Amino acid sequence: MSAPPPPQMPYGPPPGDGNPYASGGSYGAPPPPPPGYGYPSAPPPAQPYGAQPAPGGYGYGYPPPPPDGTTCRFCGGYPAVDATVRGHQGMIVMYRMLRMTGPFCRTCGTATVRDMSARTLVQGWWSPVSWLLTPITLLLNLGPHTRFKRLVPPVPGSHGPQLDPGVPLTSRPHIAMLLVPVSLAVALTLAATGVLGPKKDDPVADPKPSPTVLTFSPTPLPMPTYTPPVIPSPTITPAPTLTLPPVTIPTDSDTKVDSAGPGDCLRNANGTSETTDTNPKITVVPCTDAKAQYKIVFKYLATSDEKSCEKQPKSDSWYTSKHPNFPALDYVLCLKQIK
Repeated sequence: MSAPPPPQMPYGPPPGDGNPYASGGSYGAPPPPPPGYGYPSAPPPAQPYGAQPAPGGYGYGYPPPPPDGTTCRFCGGYPAVDATVRGHQGMIVMYRMLRMTGPFCRTCGTATVRDMSARTLVQGWWSPVSWLLTPITLLLNLGPHTRFKRLVPPVPGSHGPQLDPGVPLTSRPHIAMLLVPVSLAVALTLAATGVLGPKKDDPVADPKPSPTVLTFSPTPLPMPTYTPPVIPSPTITPAPTLTLPPVTIPTDSDTKVDSAGPGDCLRNANGTSETTDTNPKITVVPCTDAKAQYKIVFKYLATSDEKSCEKQPKSDSWYTSKHPNFPALDYVLCLKQIK
């Protein structure tokens, strides 16, 4: 006897393996994804604003950083190139050469060339040699300026803003300073060609003026008279004398007396006790000699005034030497008698 068949579900069998939550069951399938976002048939989203990635994978249209790390000294941007921008200042009797070394990007390099060239146009003419050095400096800056123009616009830097290049040099008022050397050159040319010089028909500048004849009547002059000068008769100066309070000894011609000084002793060989001895014989003797009569206390040079010995309290005599032709050789010896 066979078993009866299982009862049938009134709503039909569940799809698949009998899981009521499987796809296609009686409970419904999940909704399909929105069109355009499925995988793998959905296309990728379009790039915004139509930009396309640049070669190298940066996506901003800039070249990759330089392999040697050369960036602008002012803003840090790249590409940059090594160059030297120059300037010149004239200071009446001296001058100063200026320079600034890169690397520079296109913007900062152009700004530097324009600024230093403008300053050179204003400050570079005021010394004797600046008339030659200023044009040379401006011509040297043309080389760096050409190299900066060949660069592409720089990538914004990382350590500073870019310099403002401003208007071109030809649009600045500094360019008018080129009239200074031009005016000087024109003036020198006109002077050399004679345009600014005197004209040939100028009577004032005629190198050969007509001679002027002067006529005069000479007046007889009186004959000069000559009166010979009166020559005064020579005055004979008395011989020097040695004056002592009781005894005065005149000057001796011995050179040893002229070289005697304080501490030396003198002797009058005449041995007279007169107040004035007209013919003395003075000698210098050692103070230990029994013949010594006077000891020199002080010696006054370049004077023949015996009153000078009044300033020496130890002096009781004096010796005066006079030289009429050479007063600077006069002297007075203040003496003290040796008891």
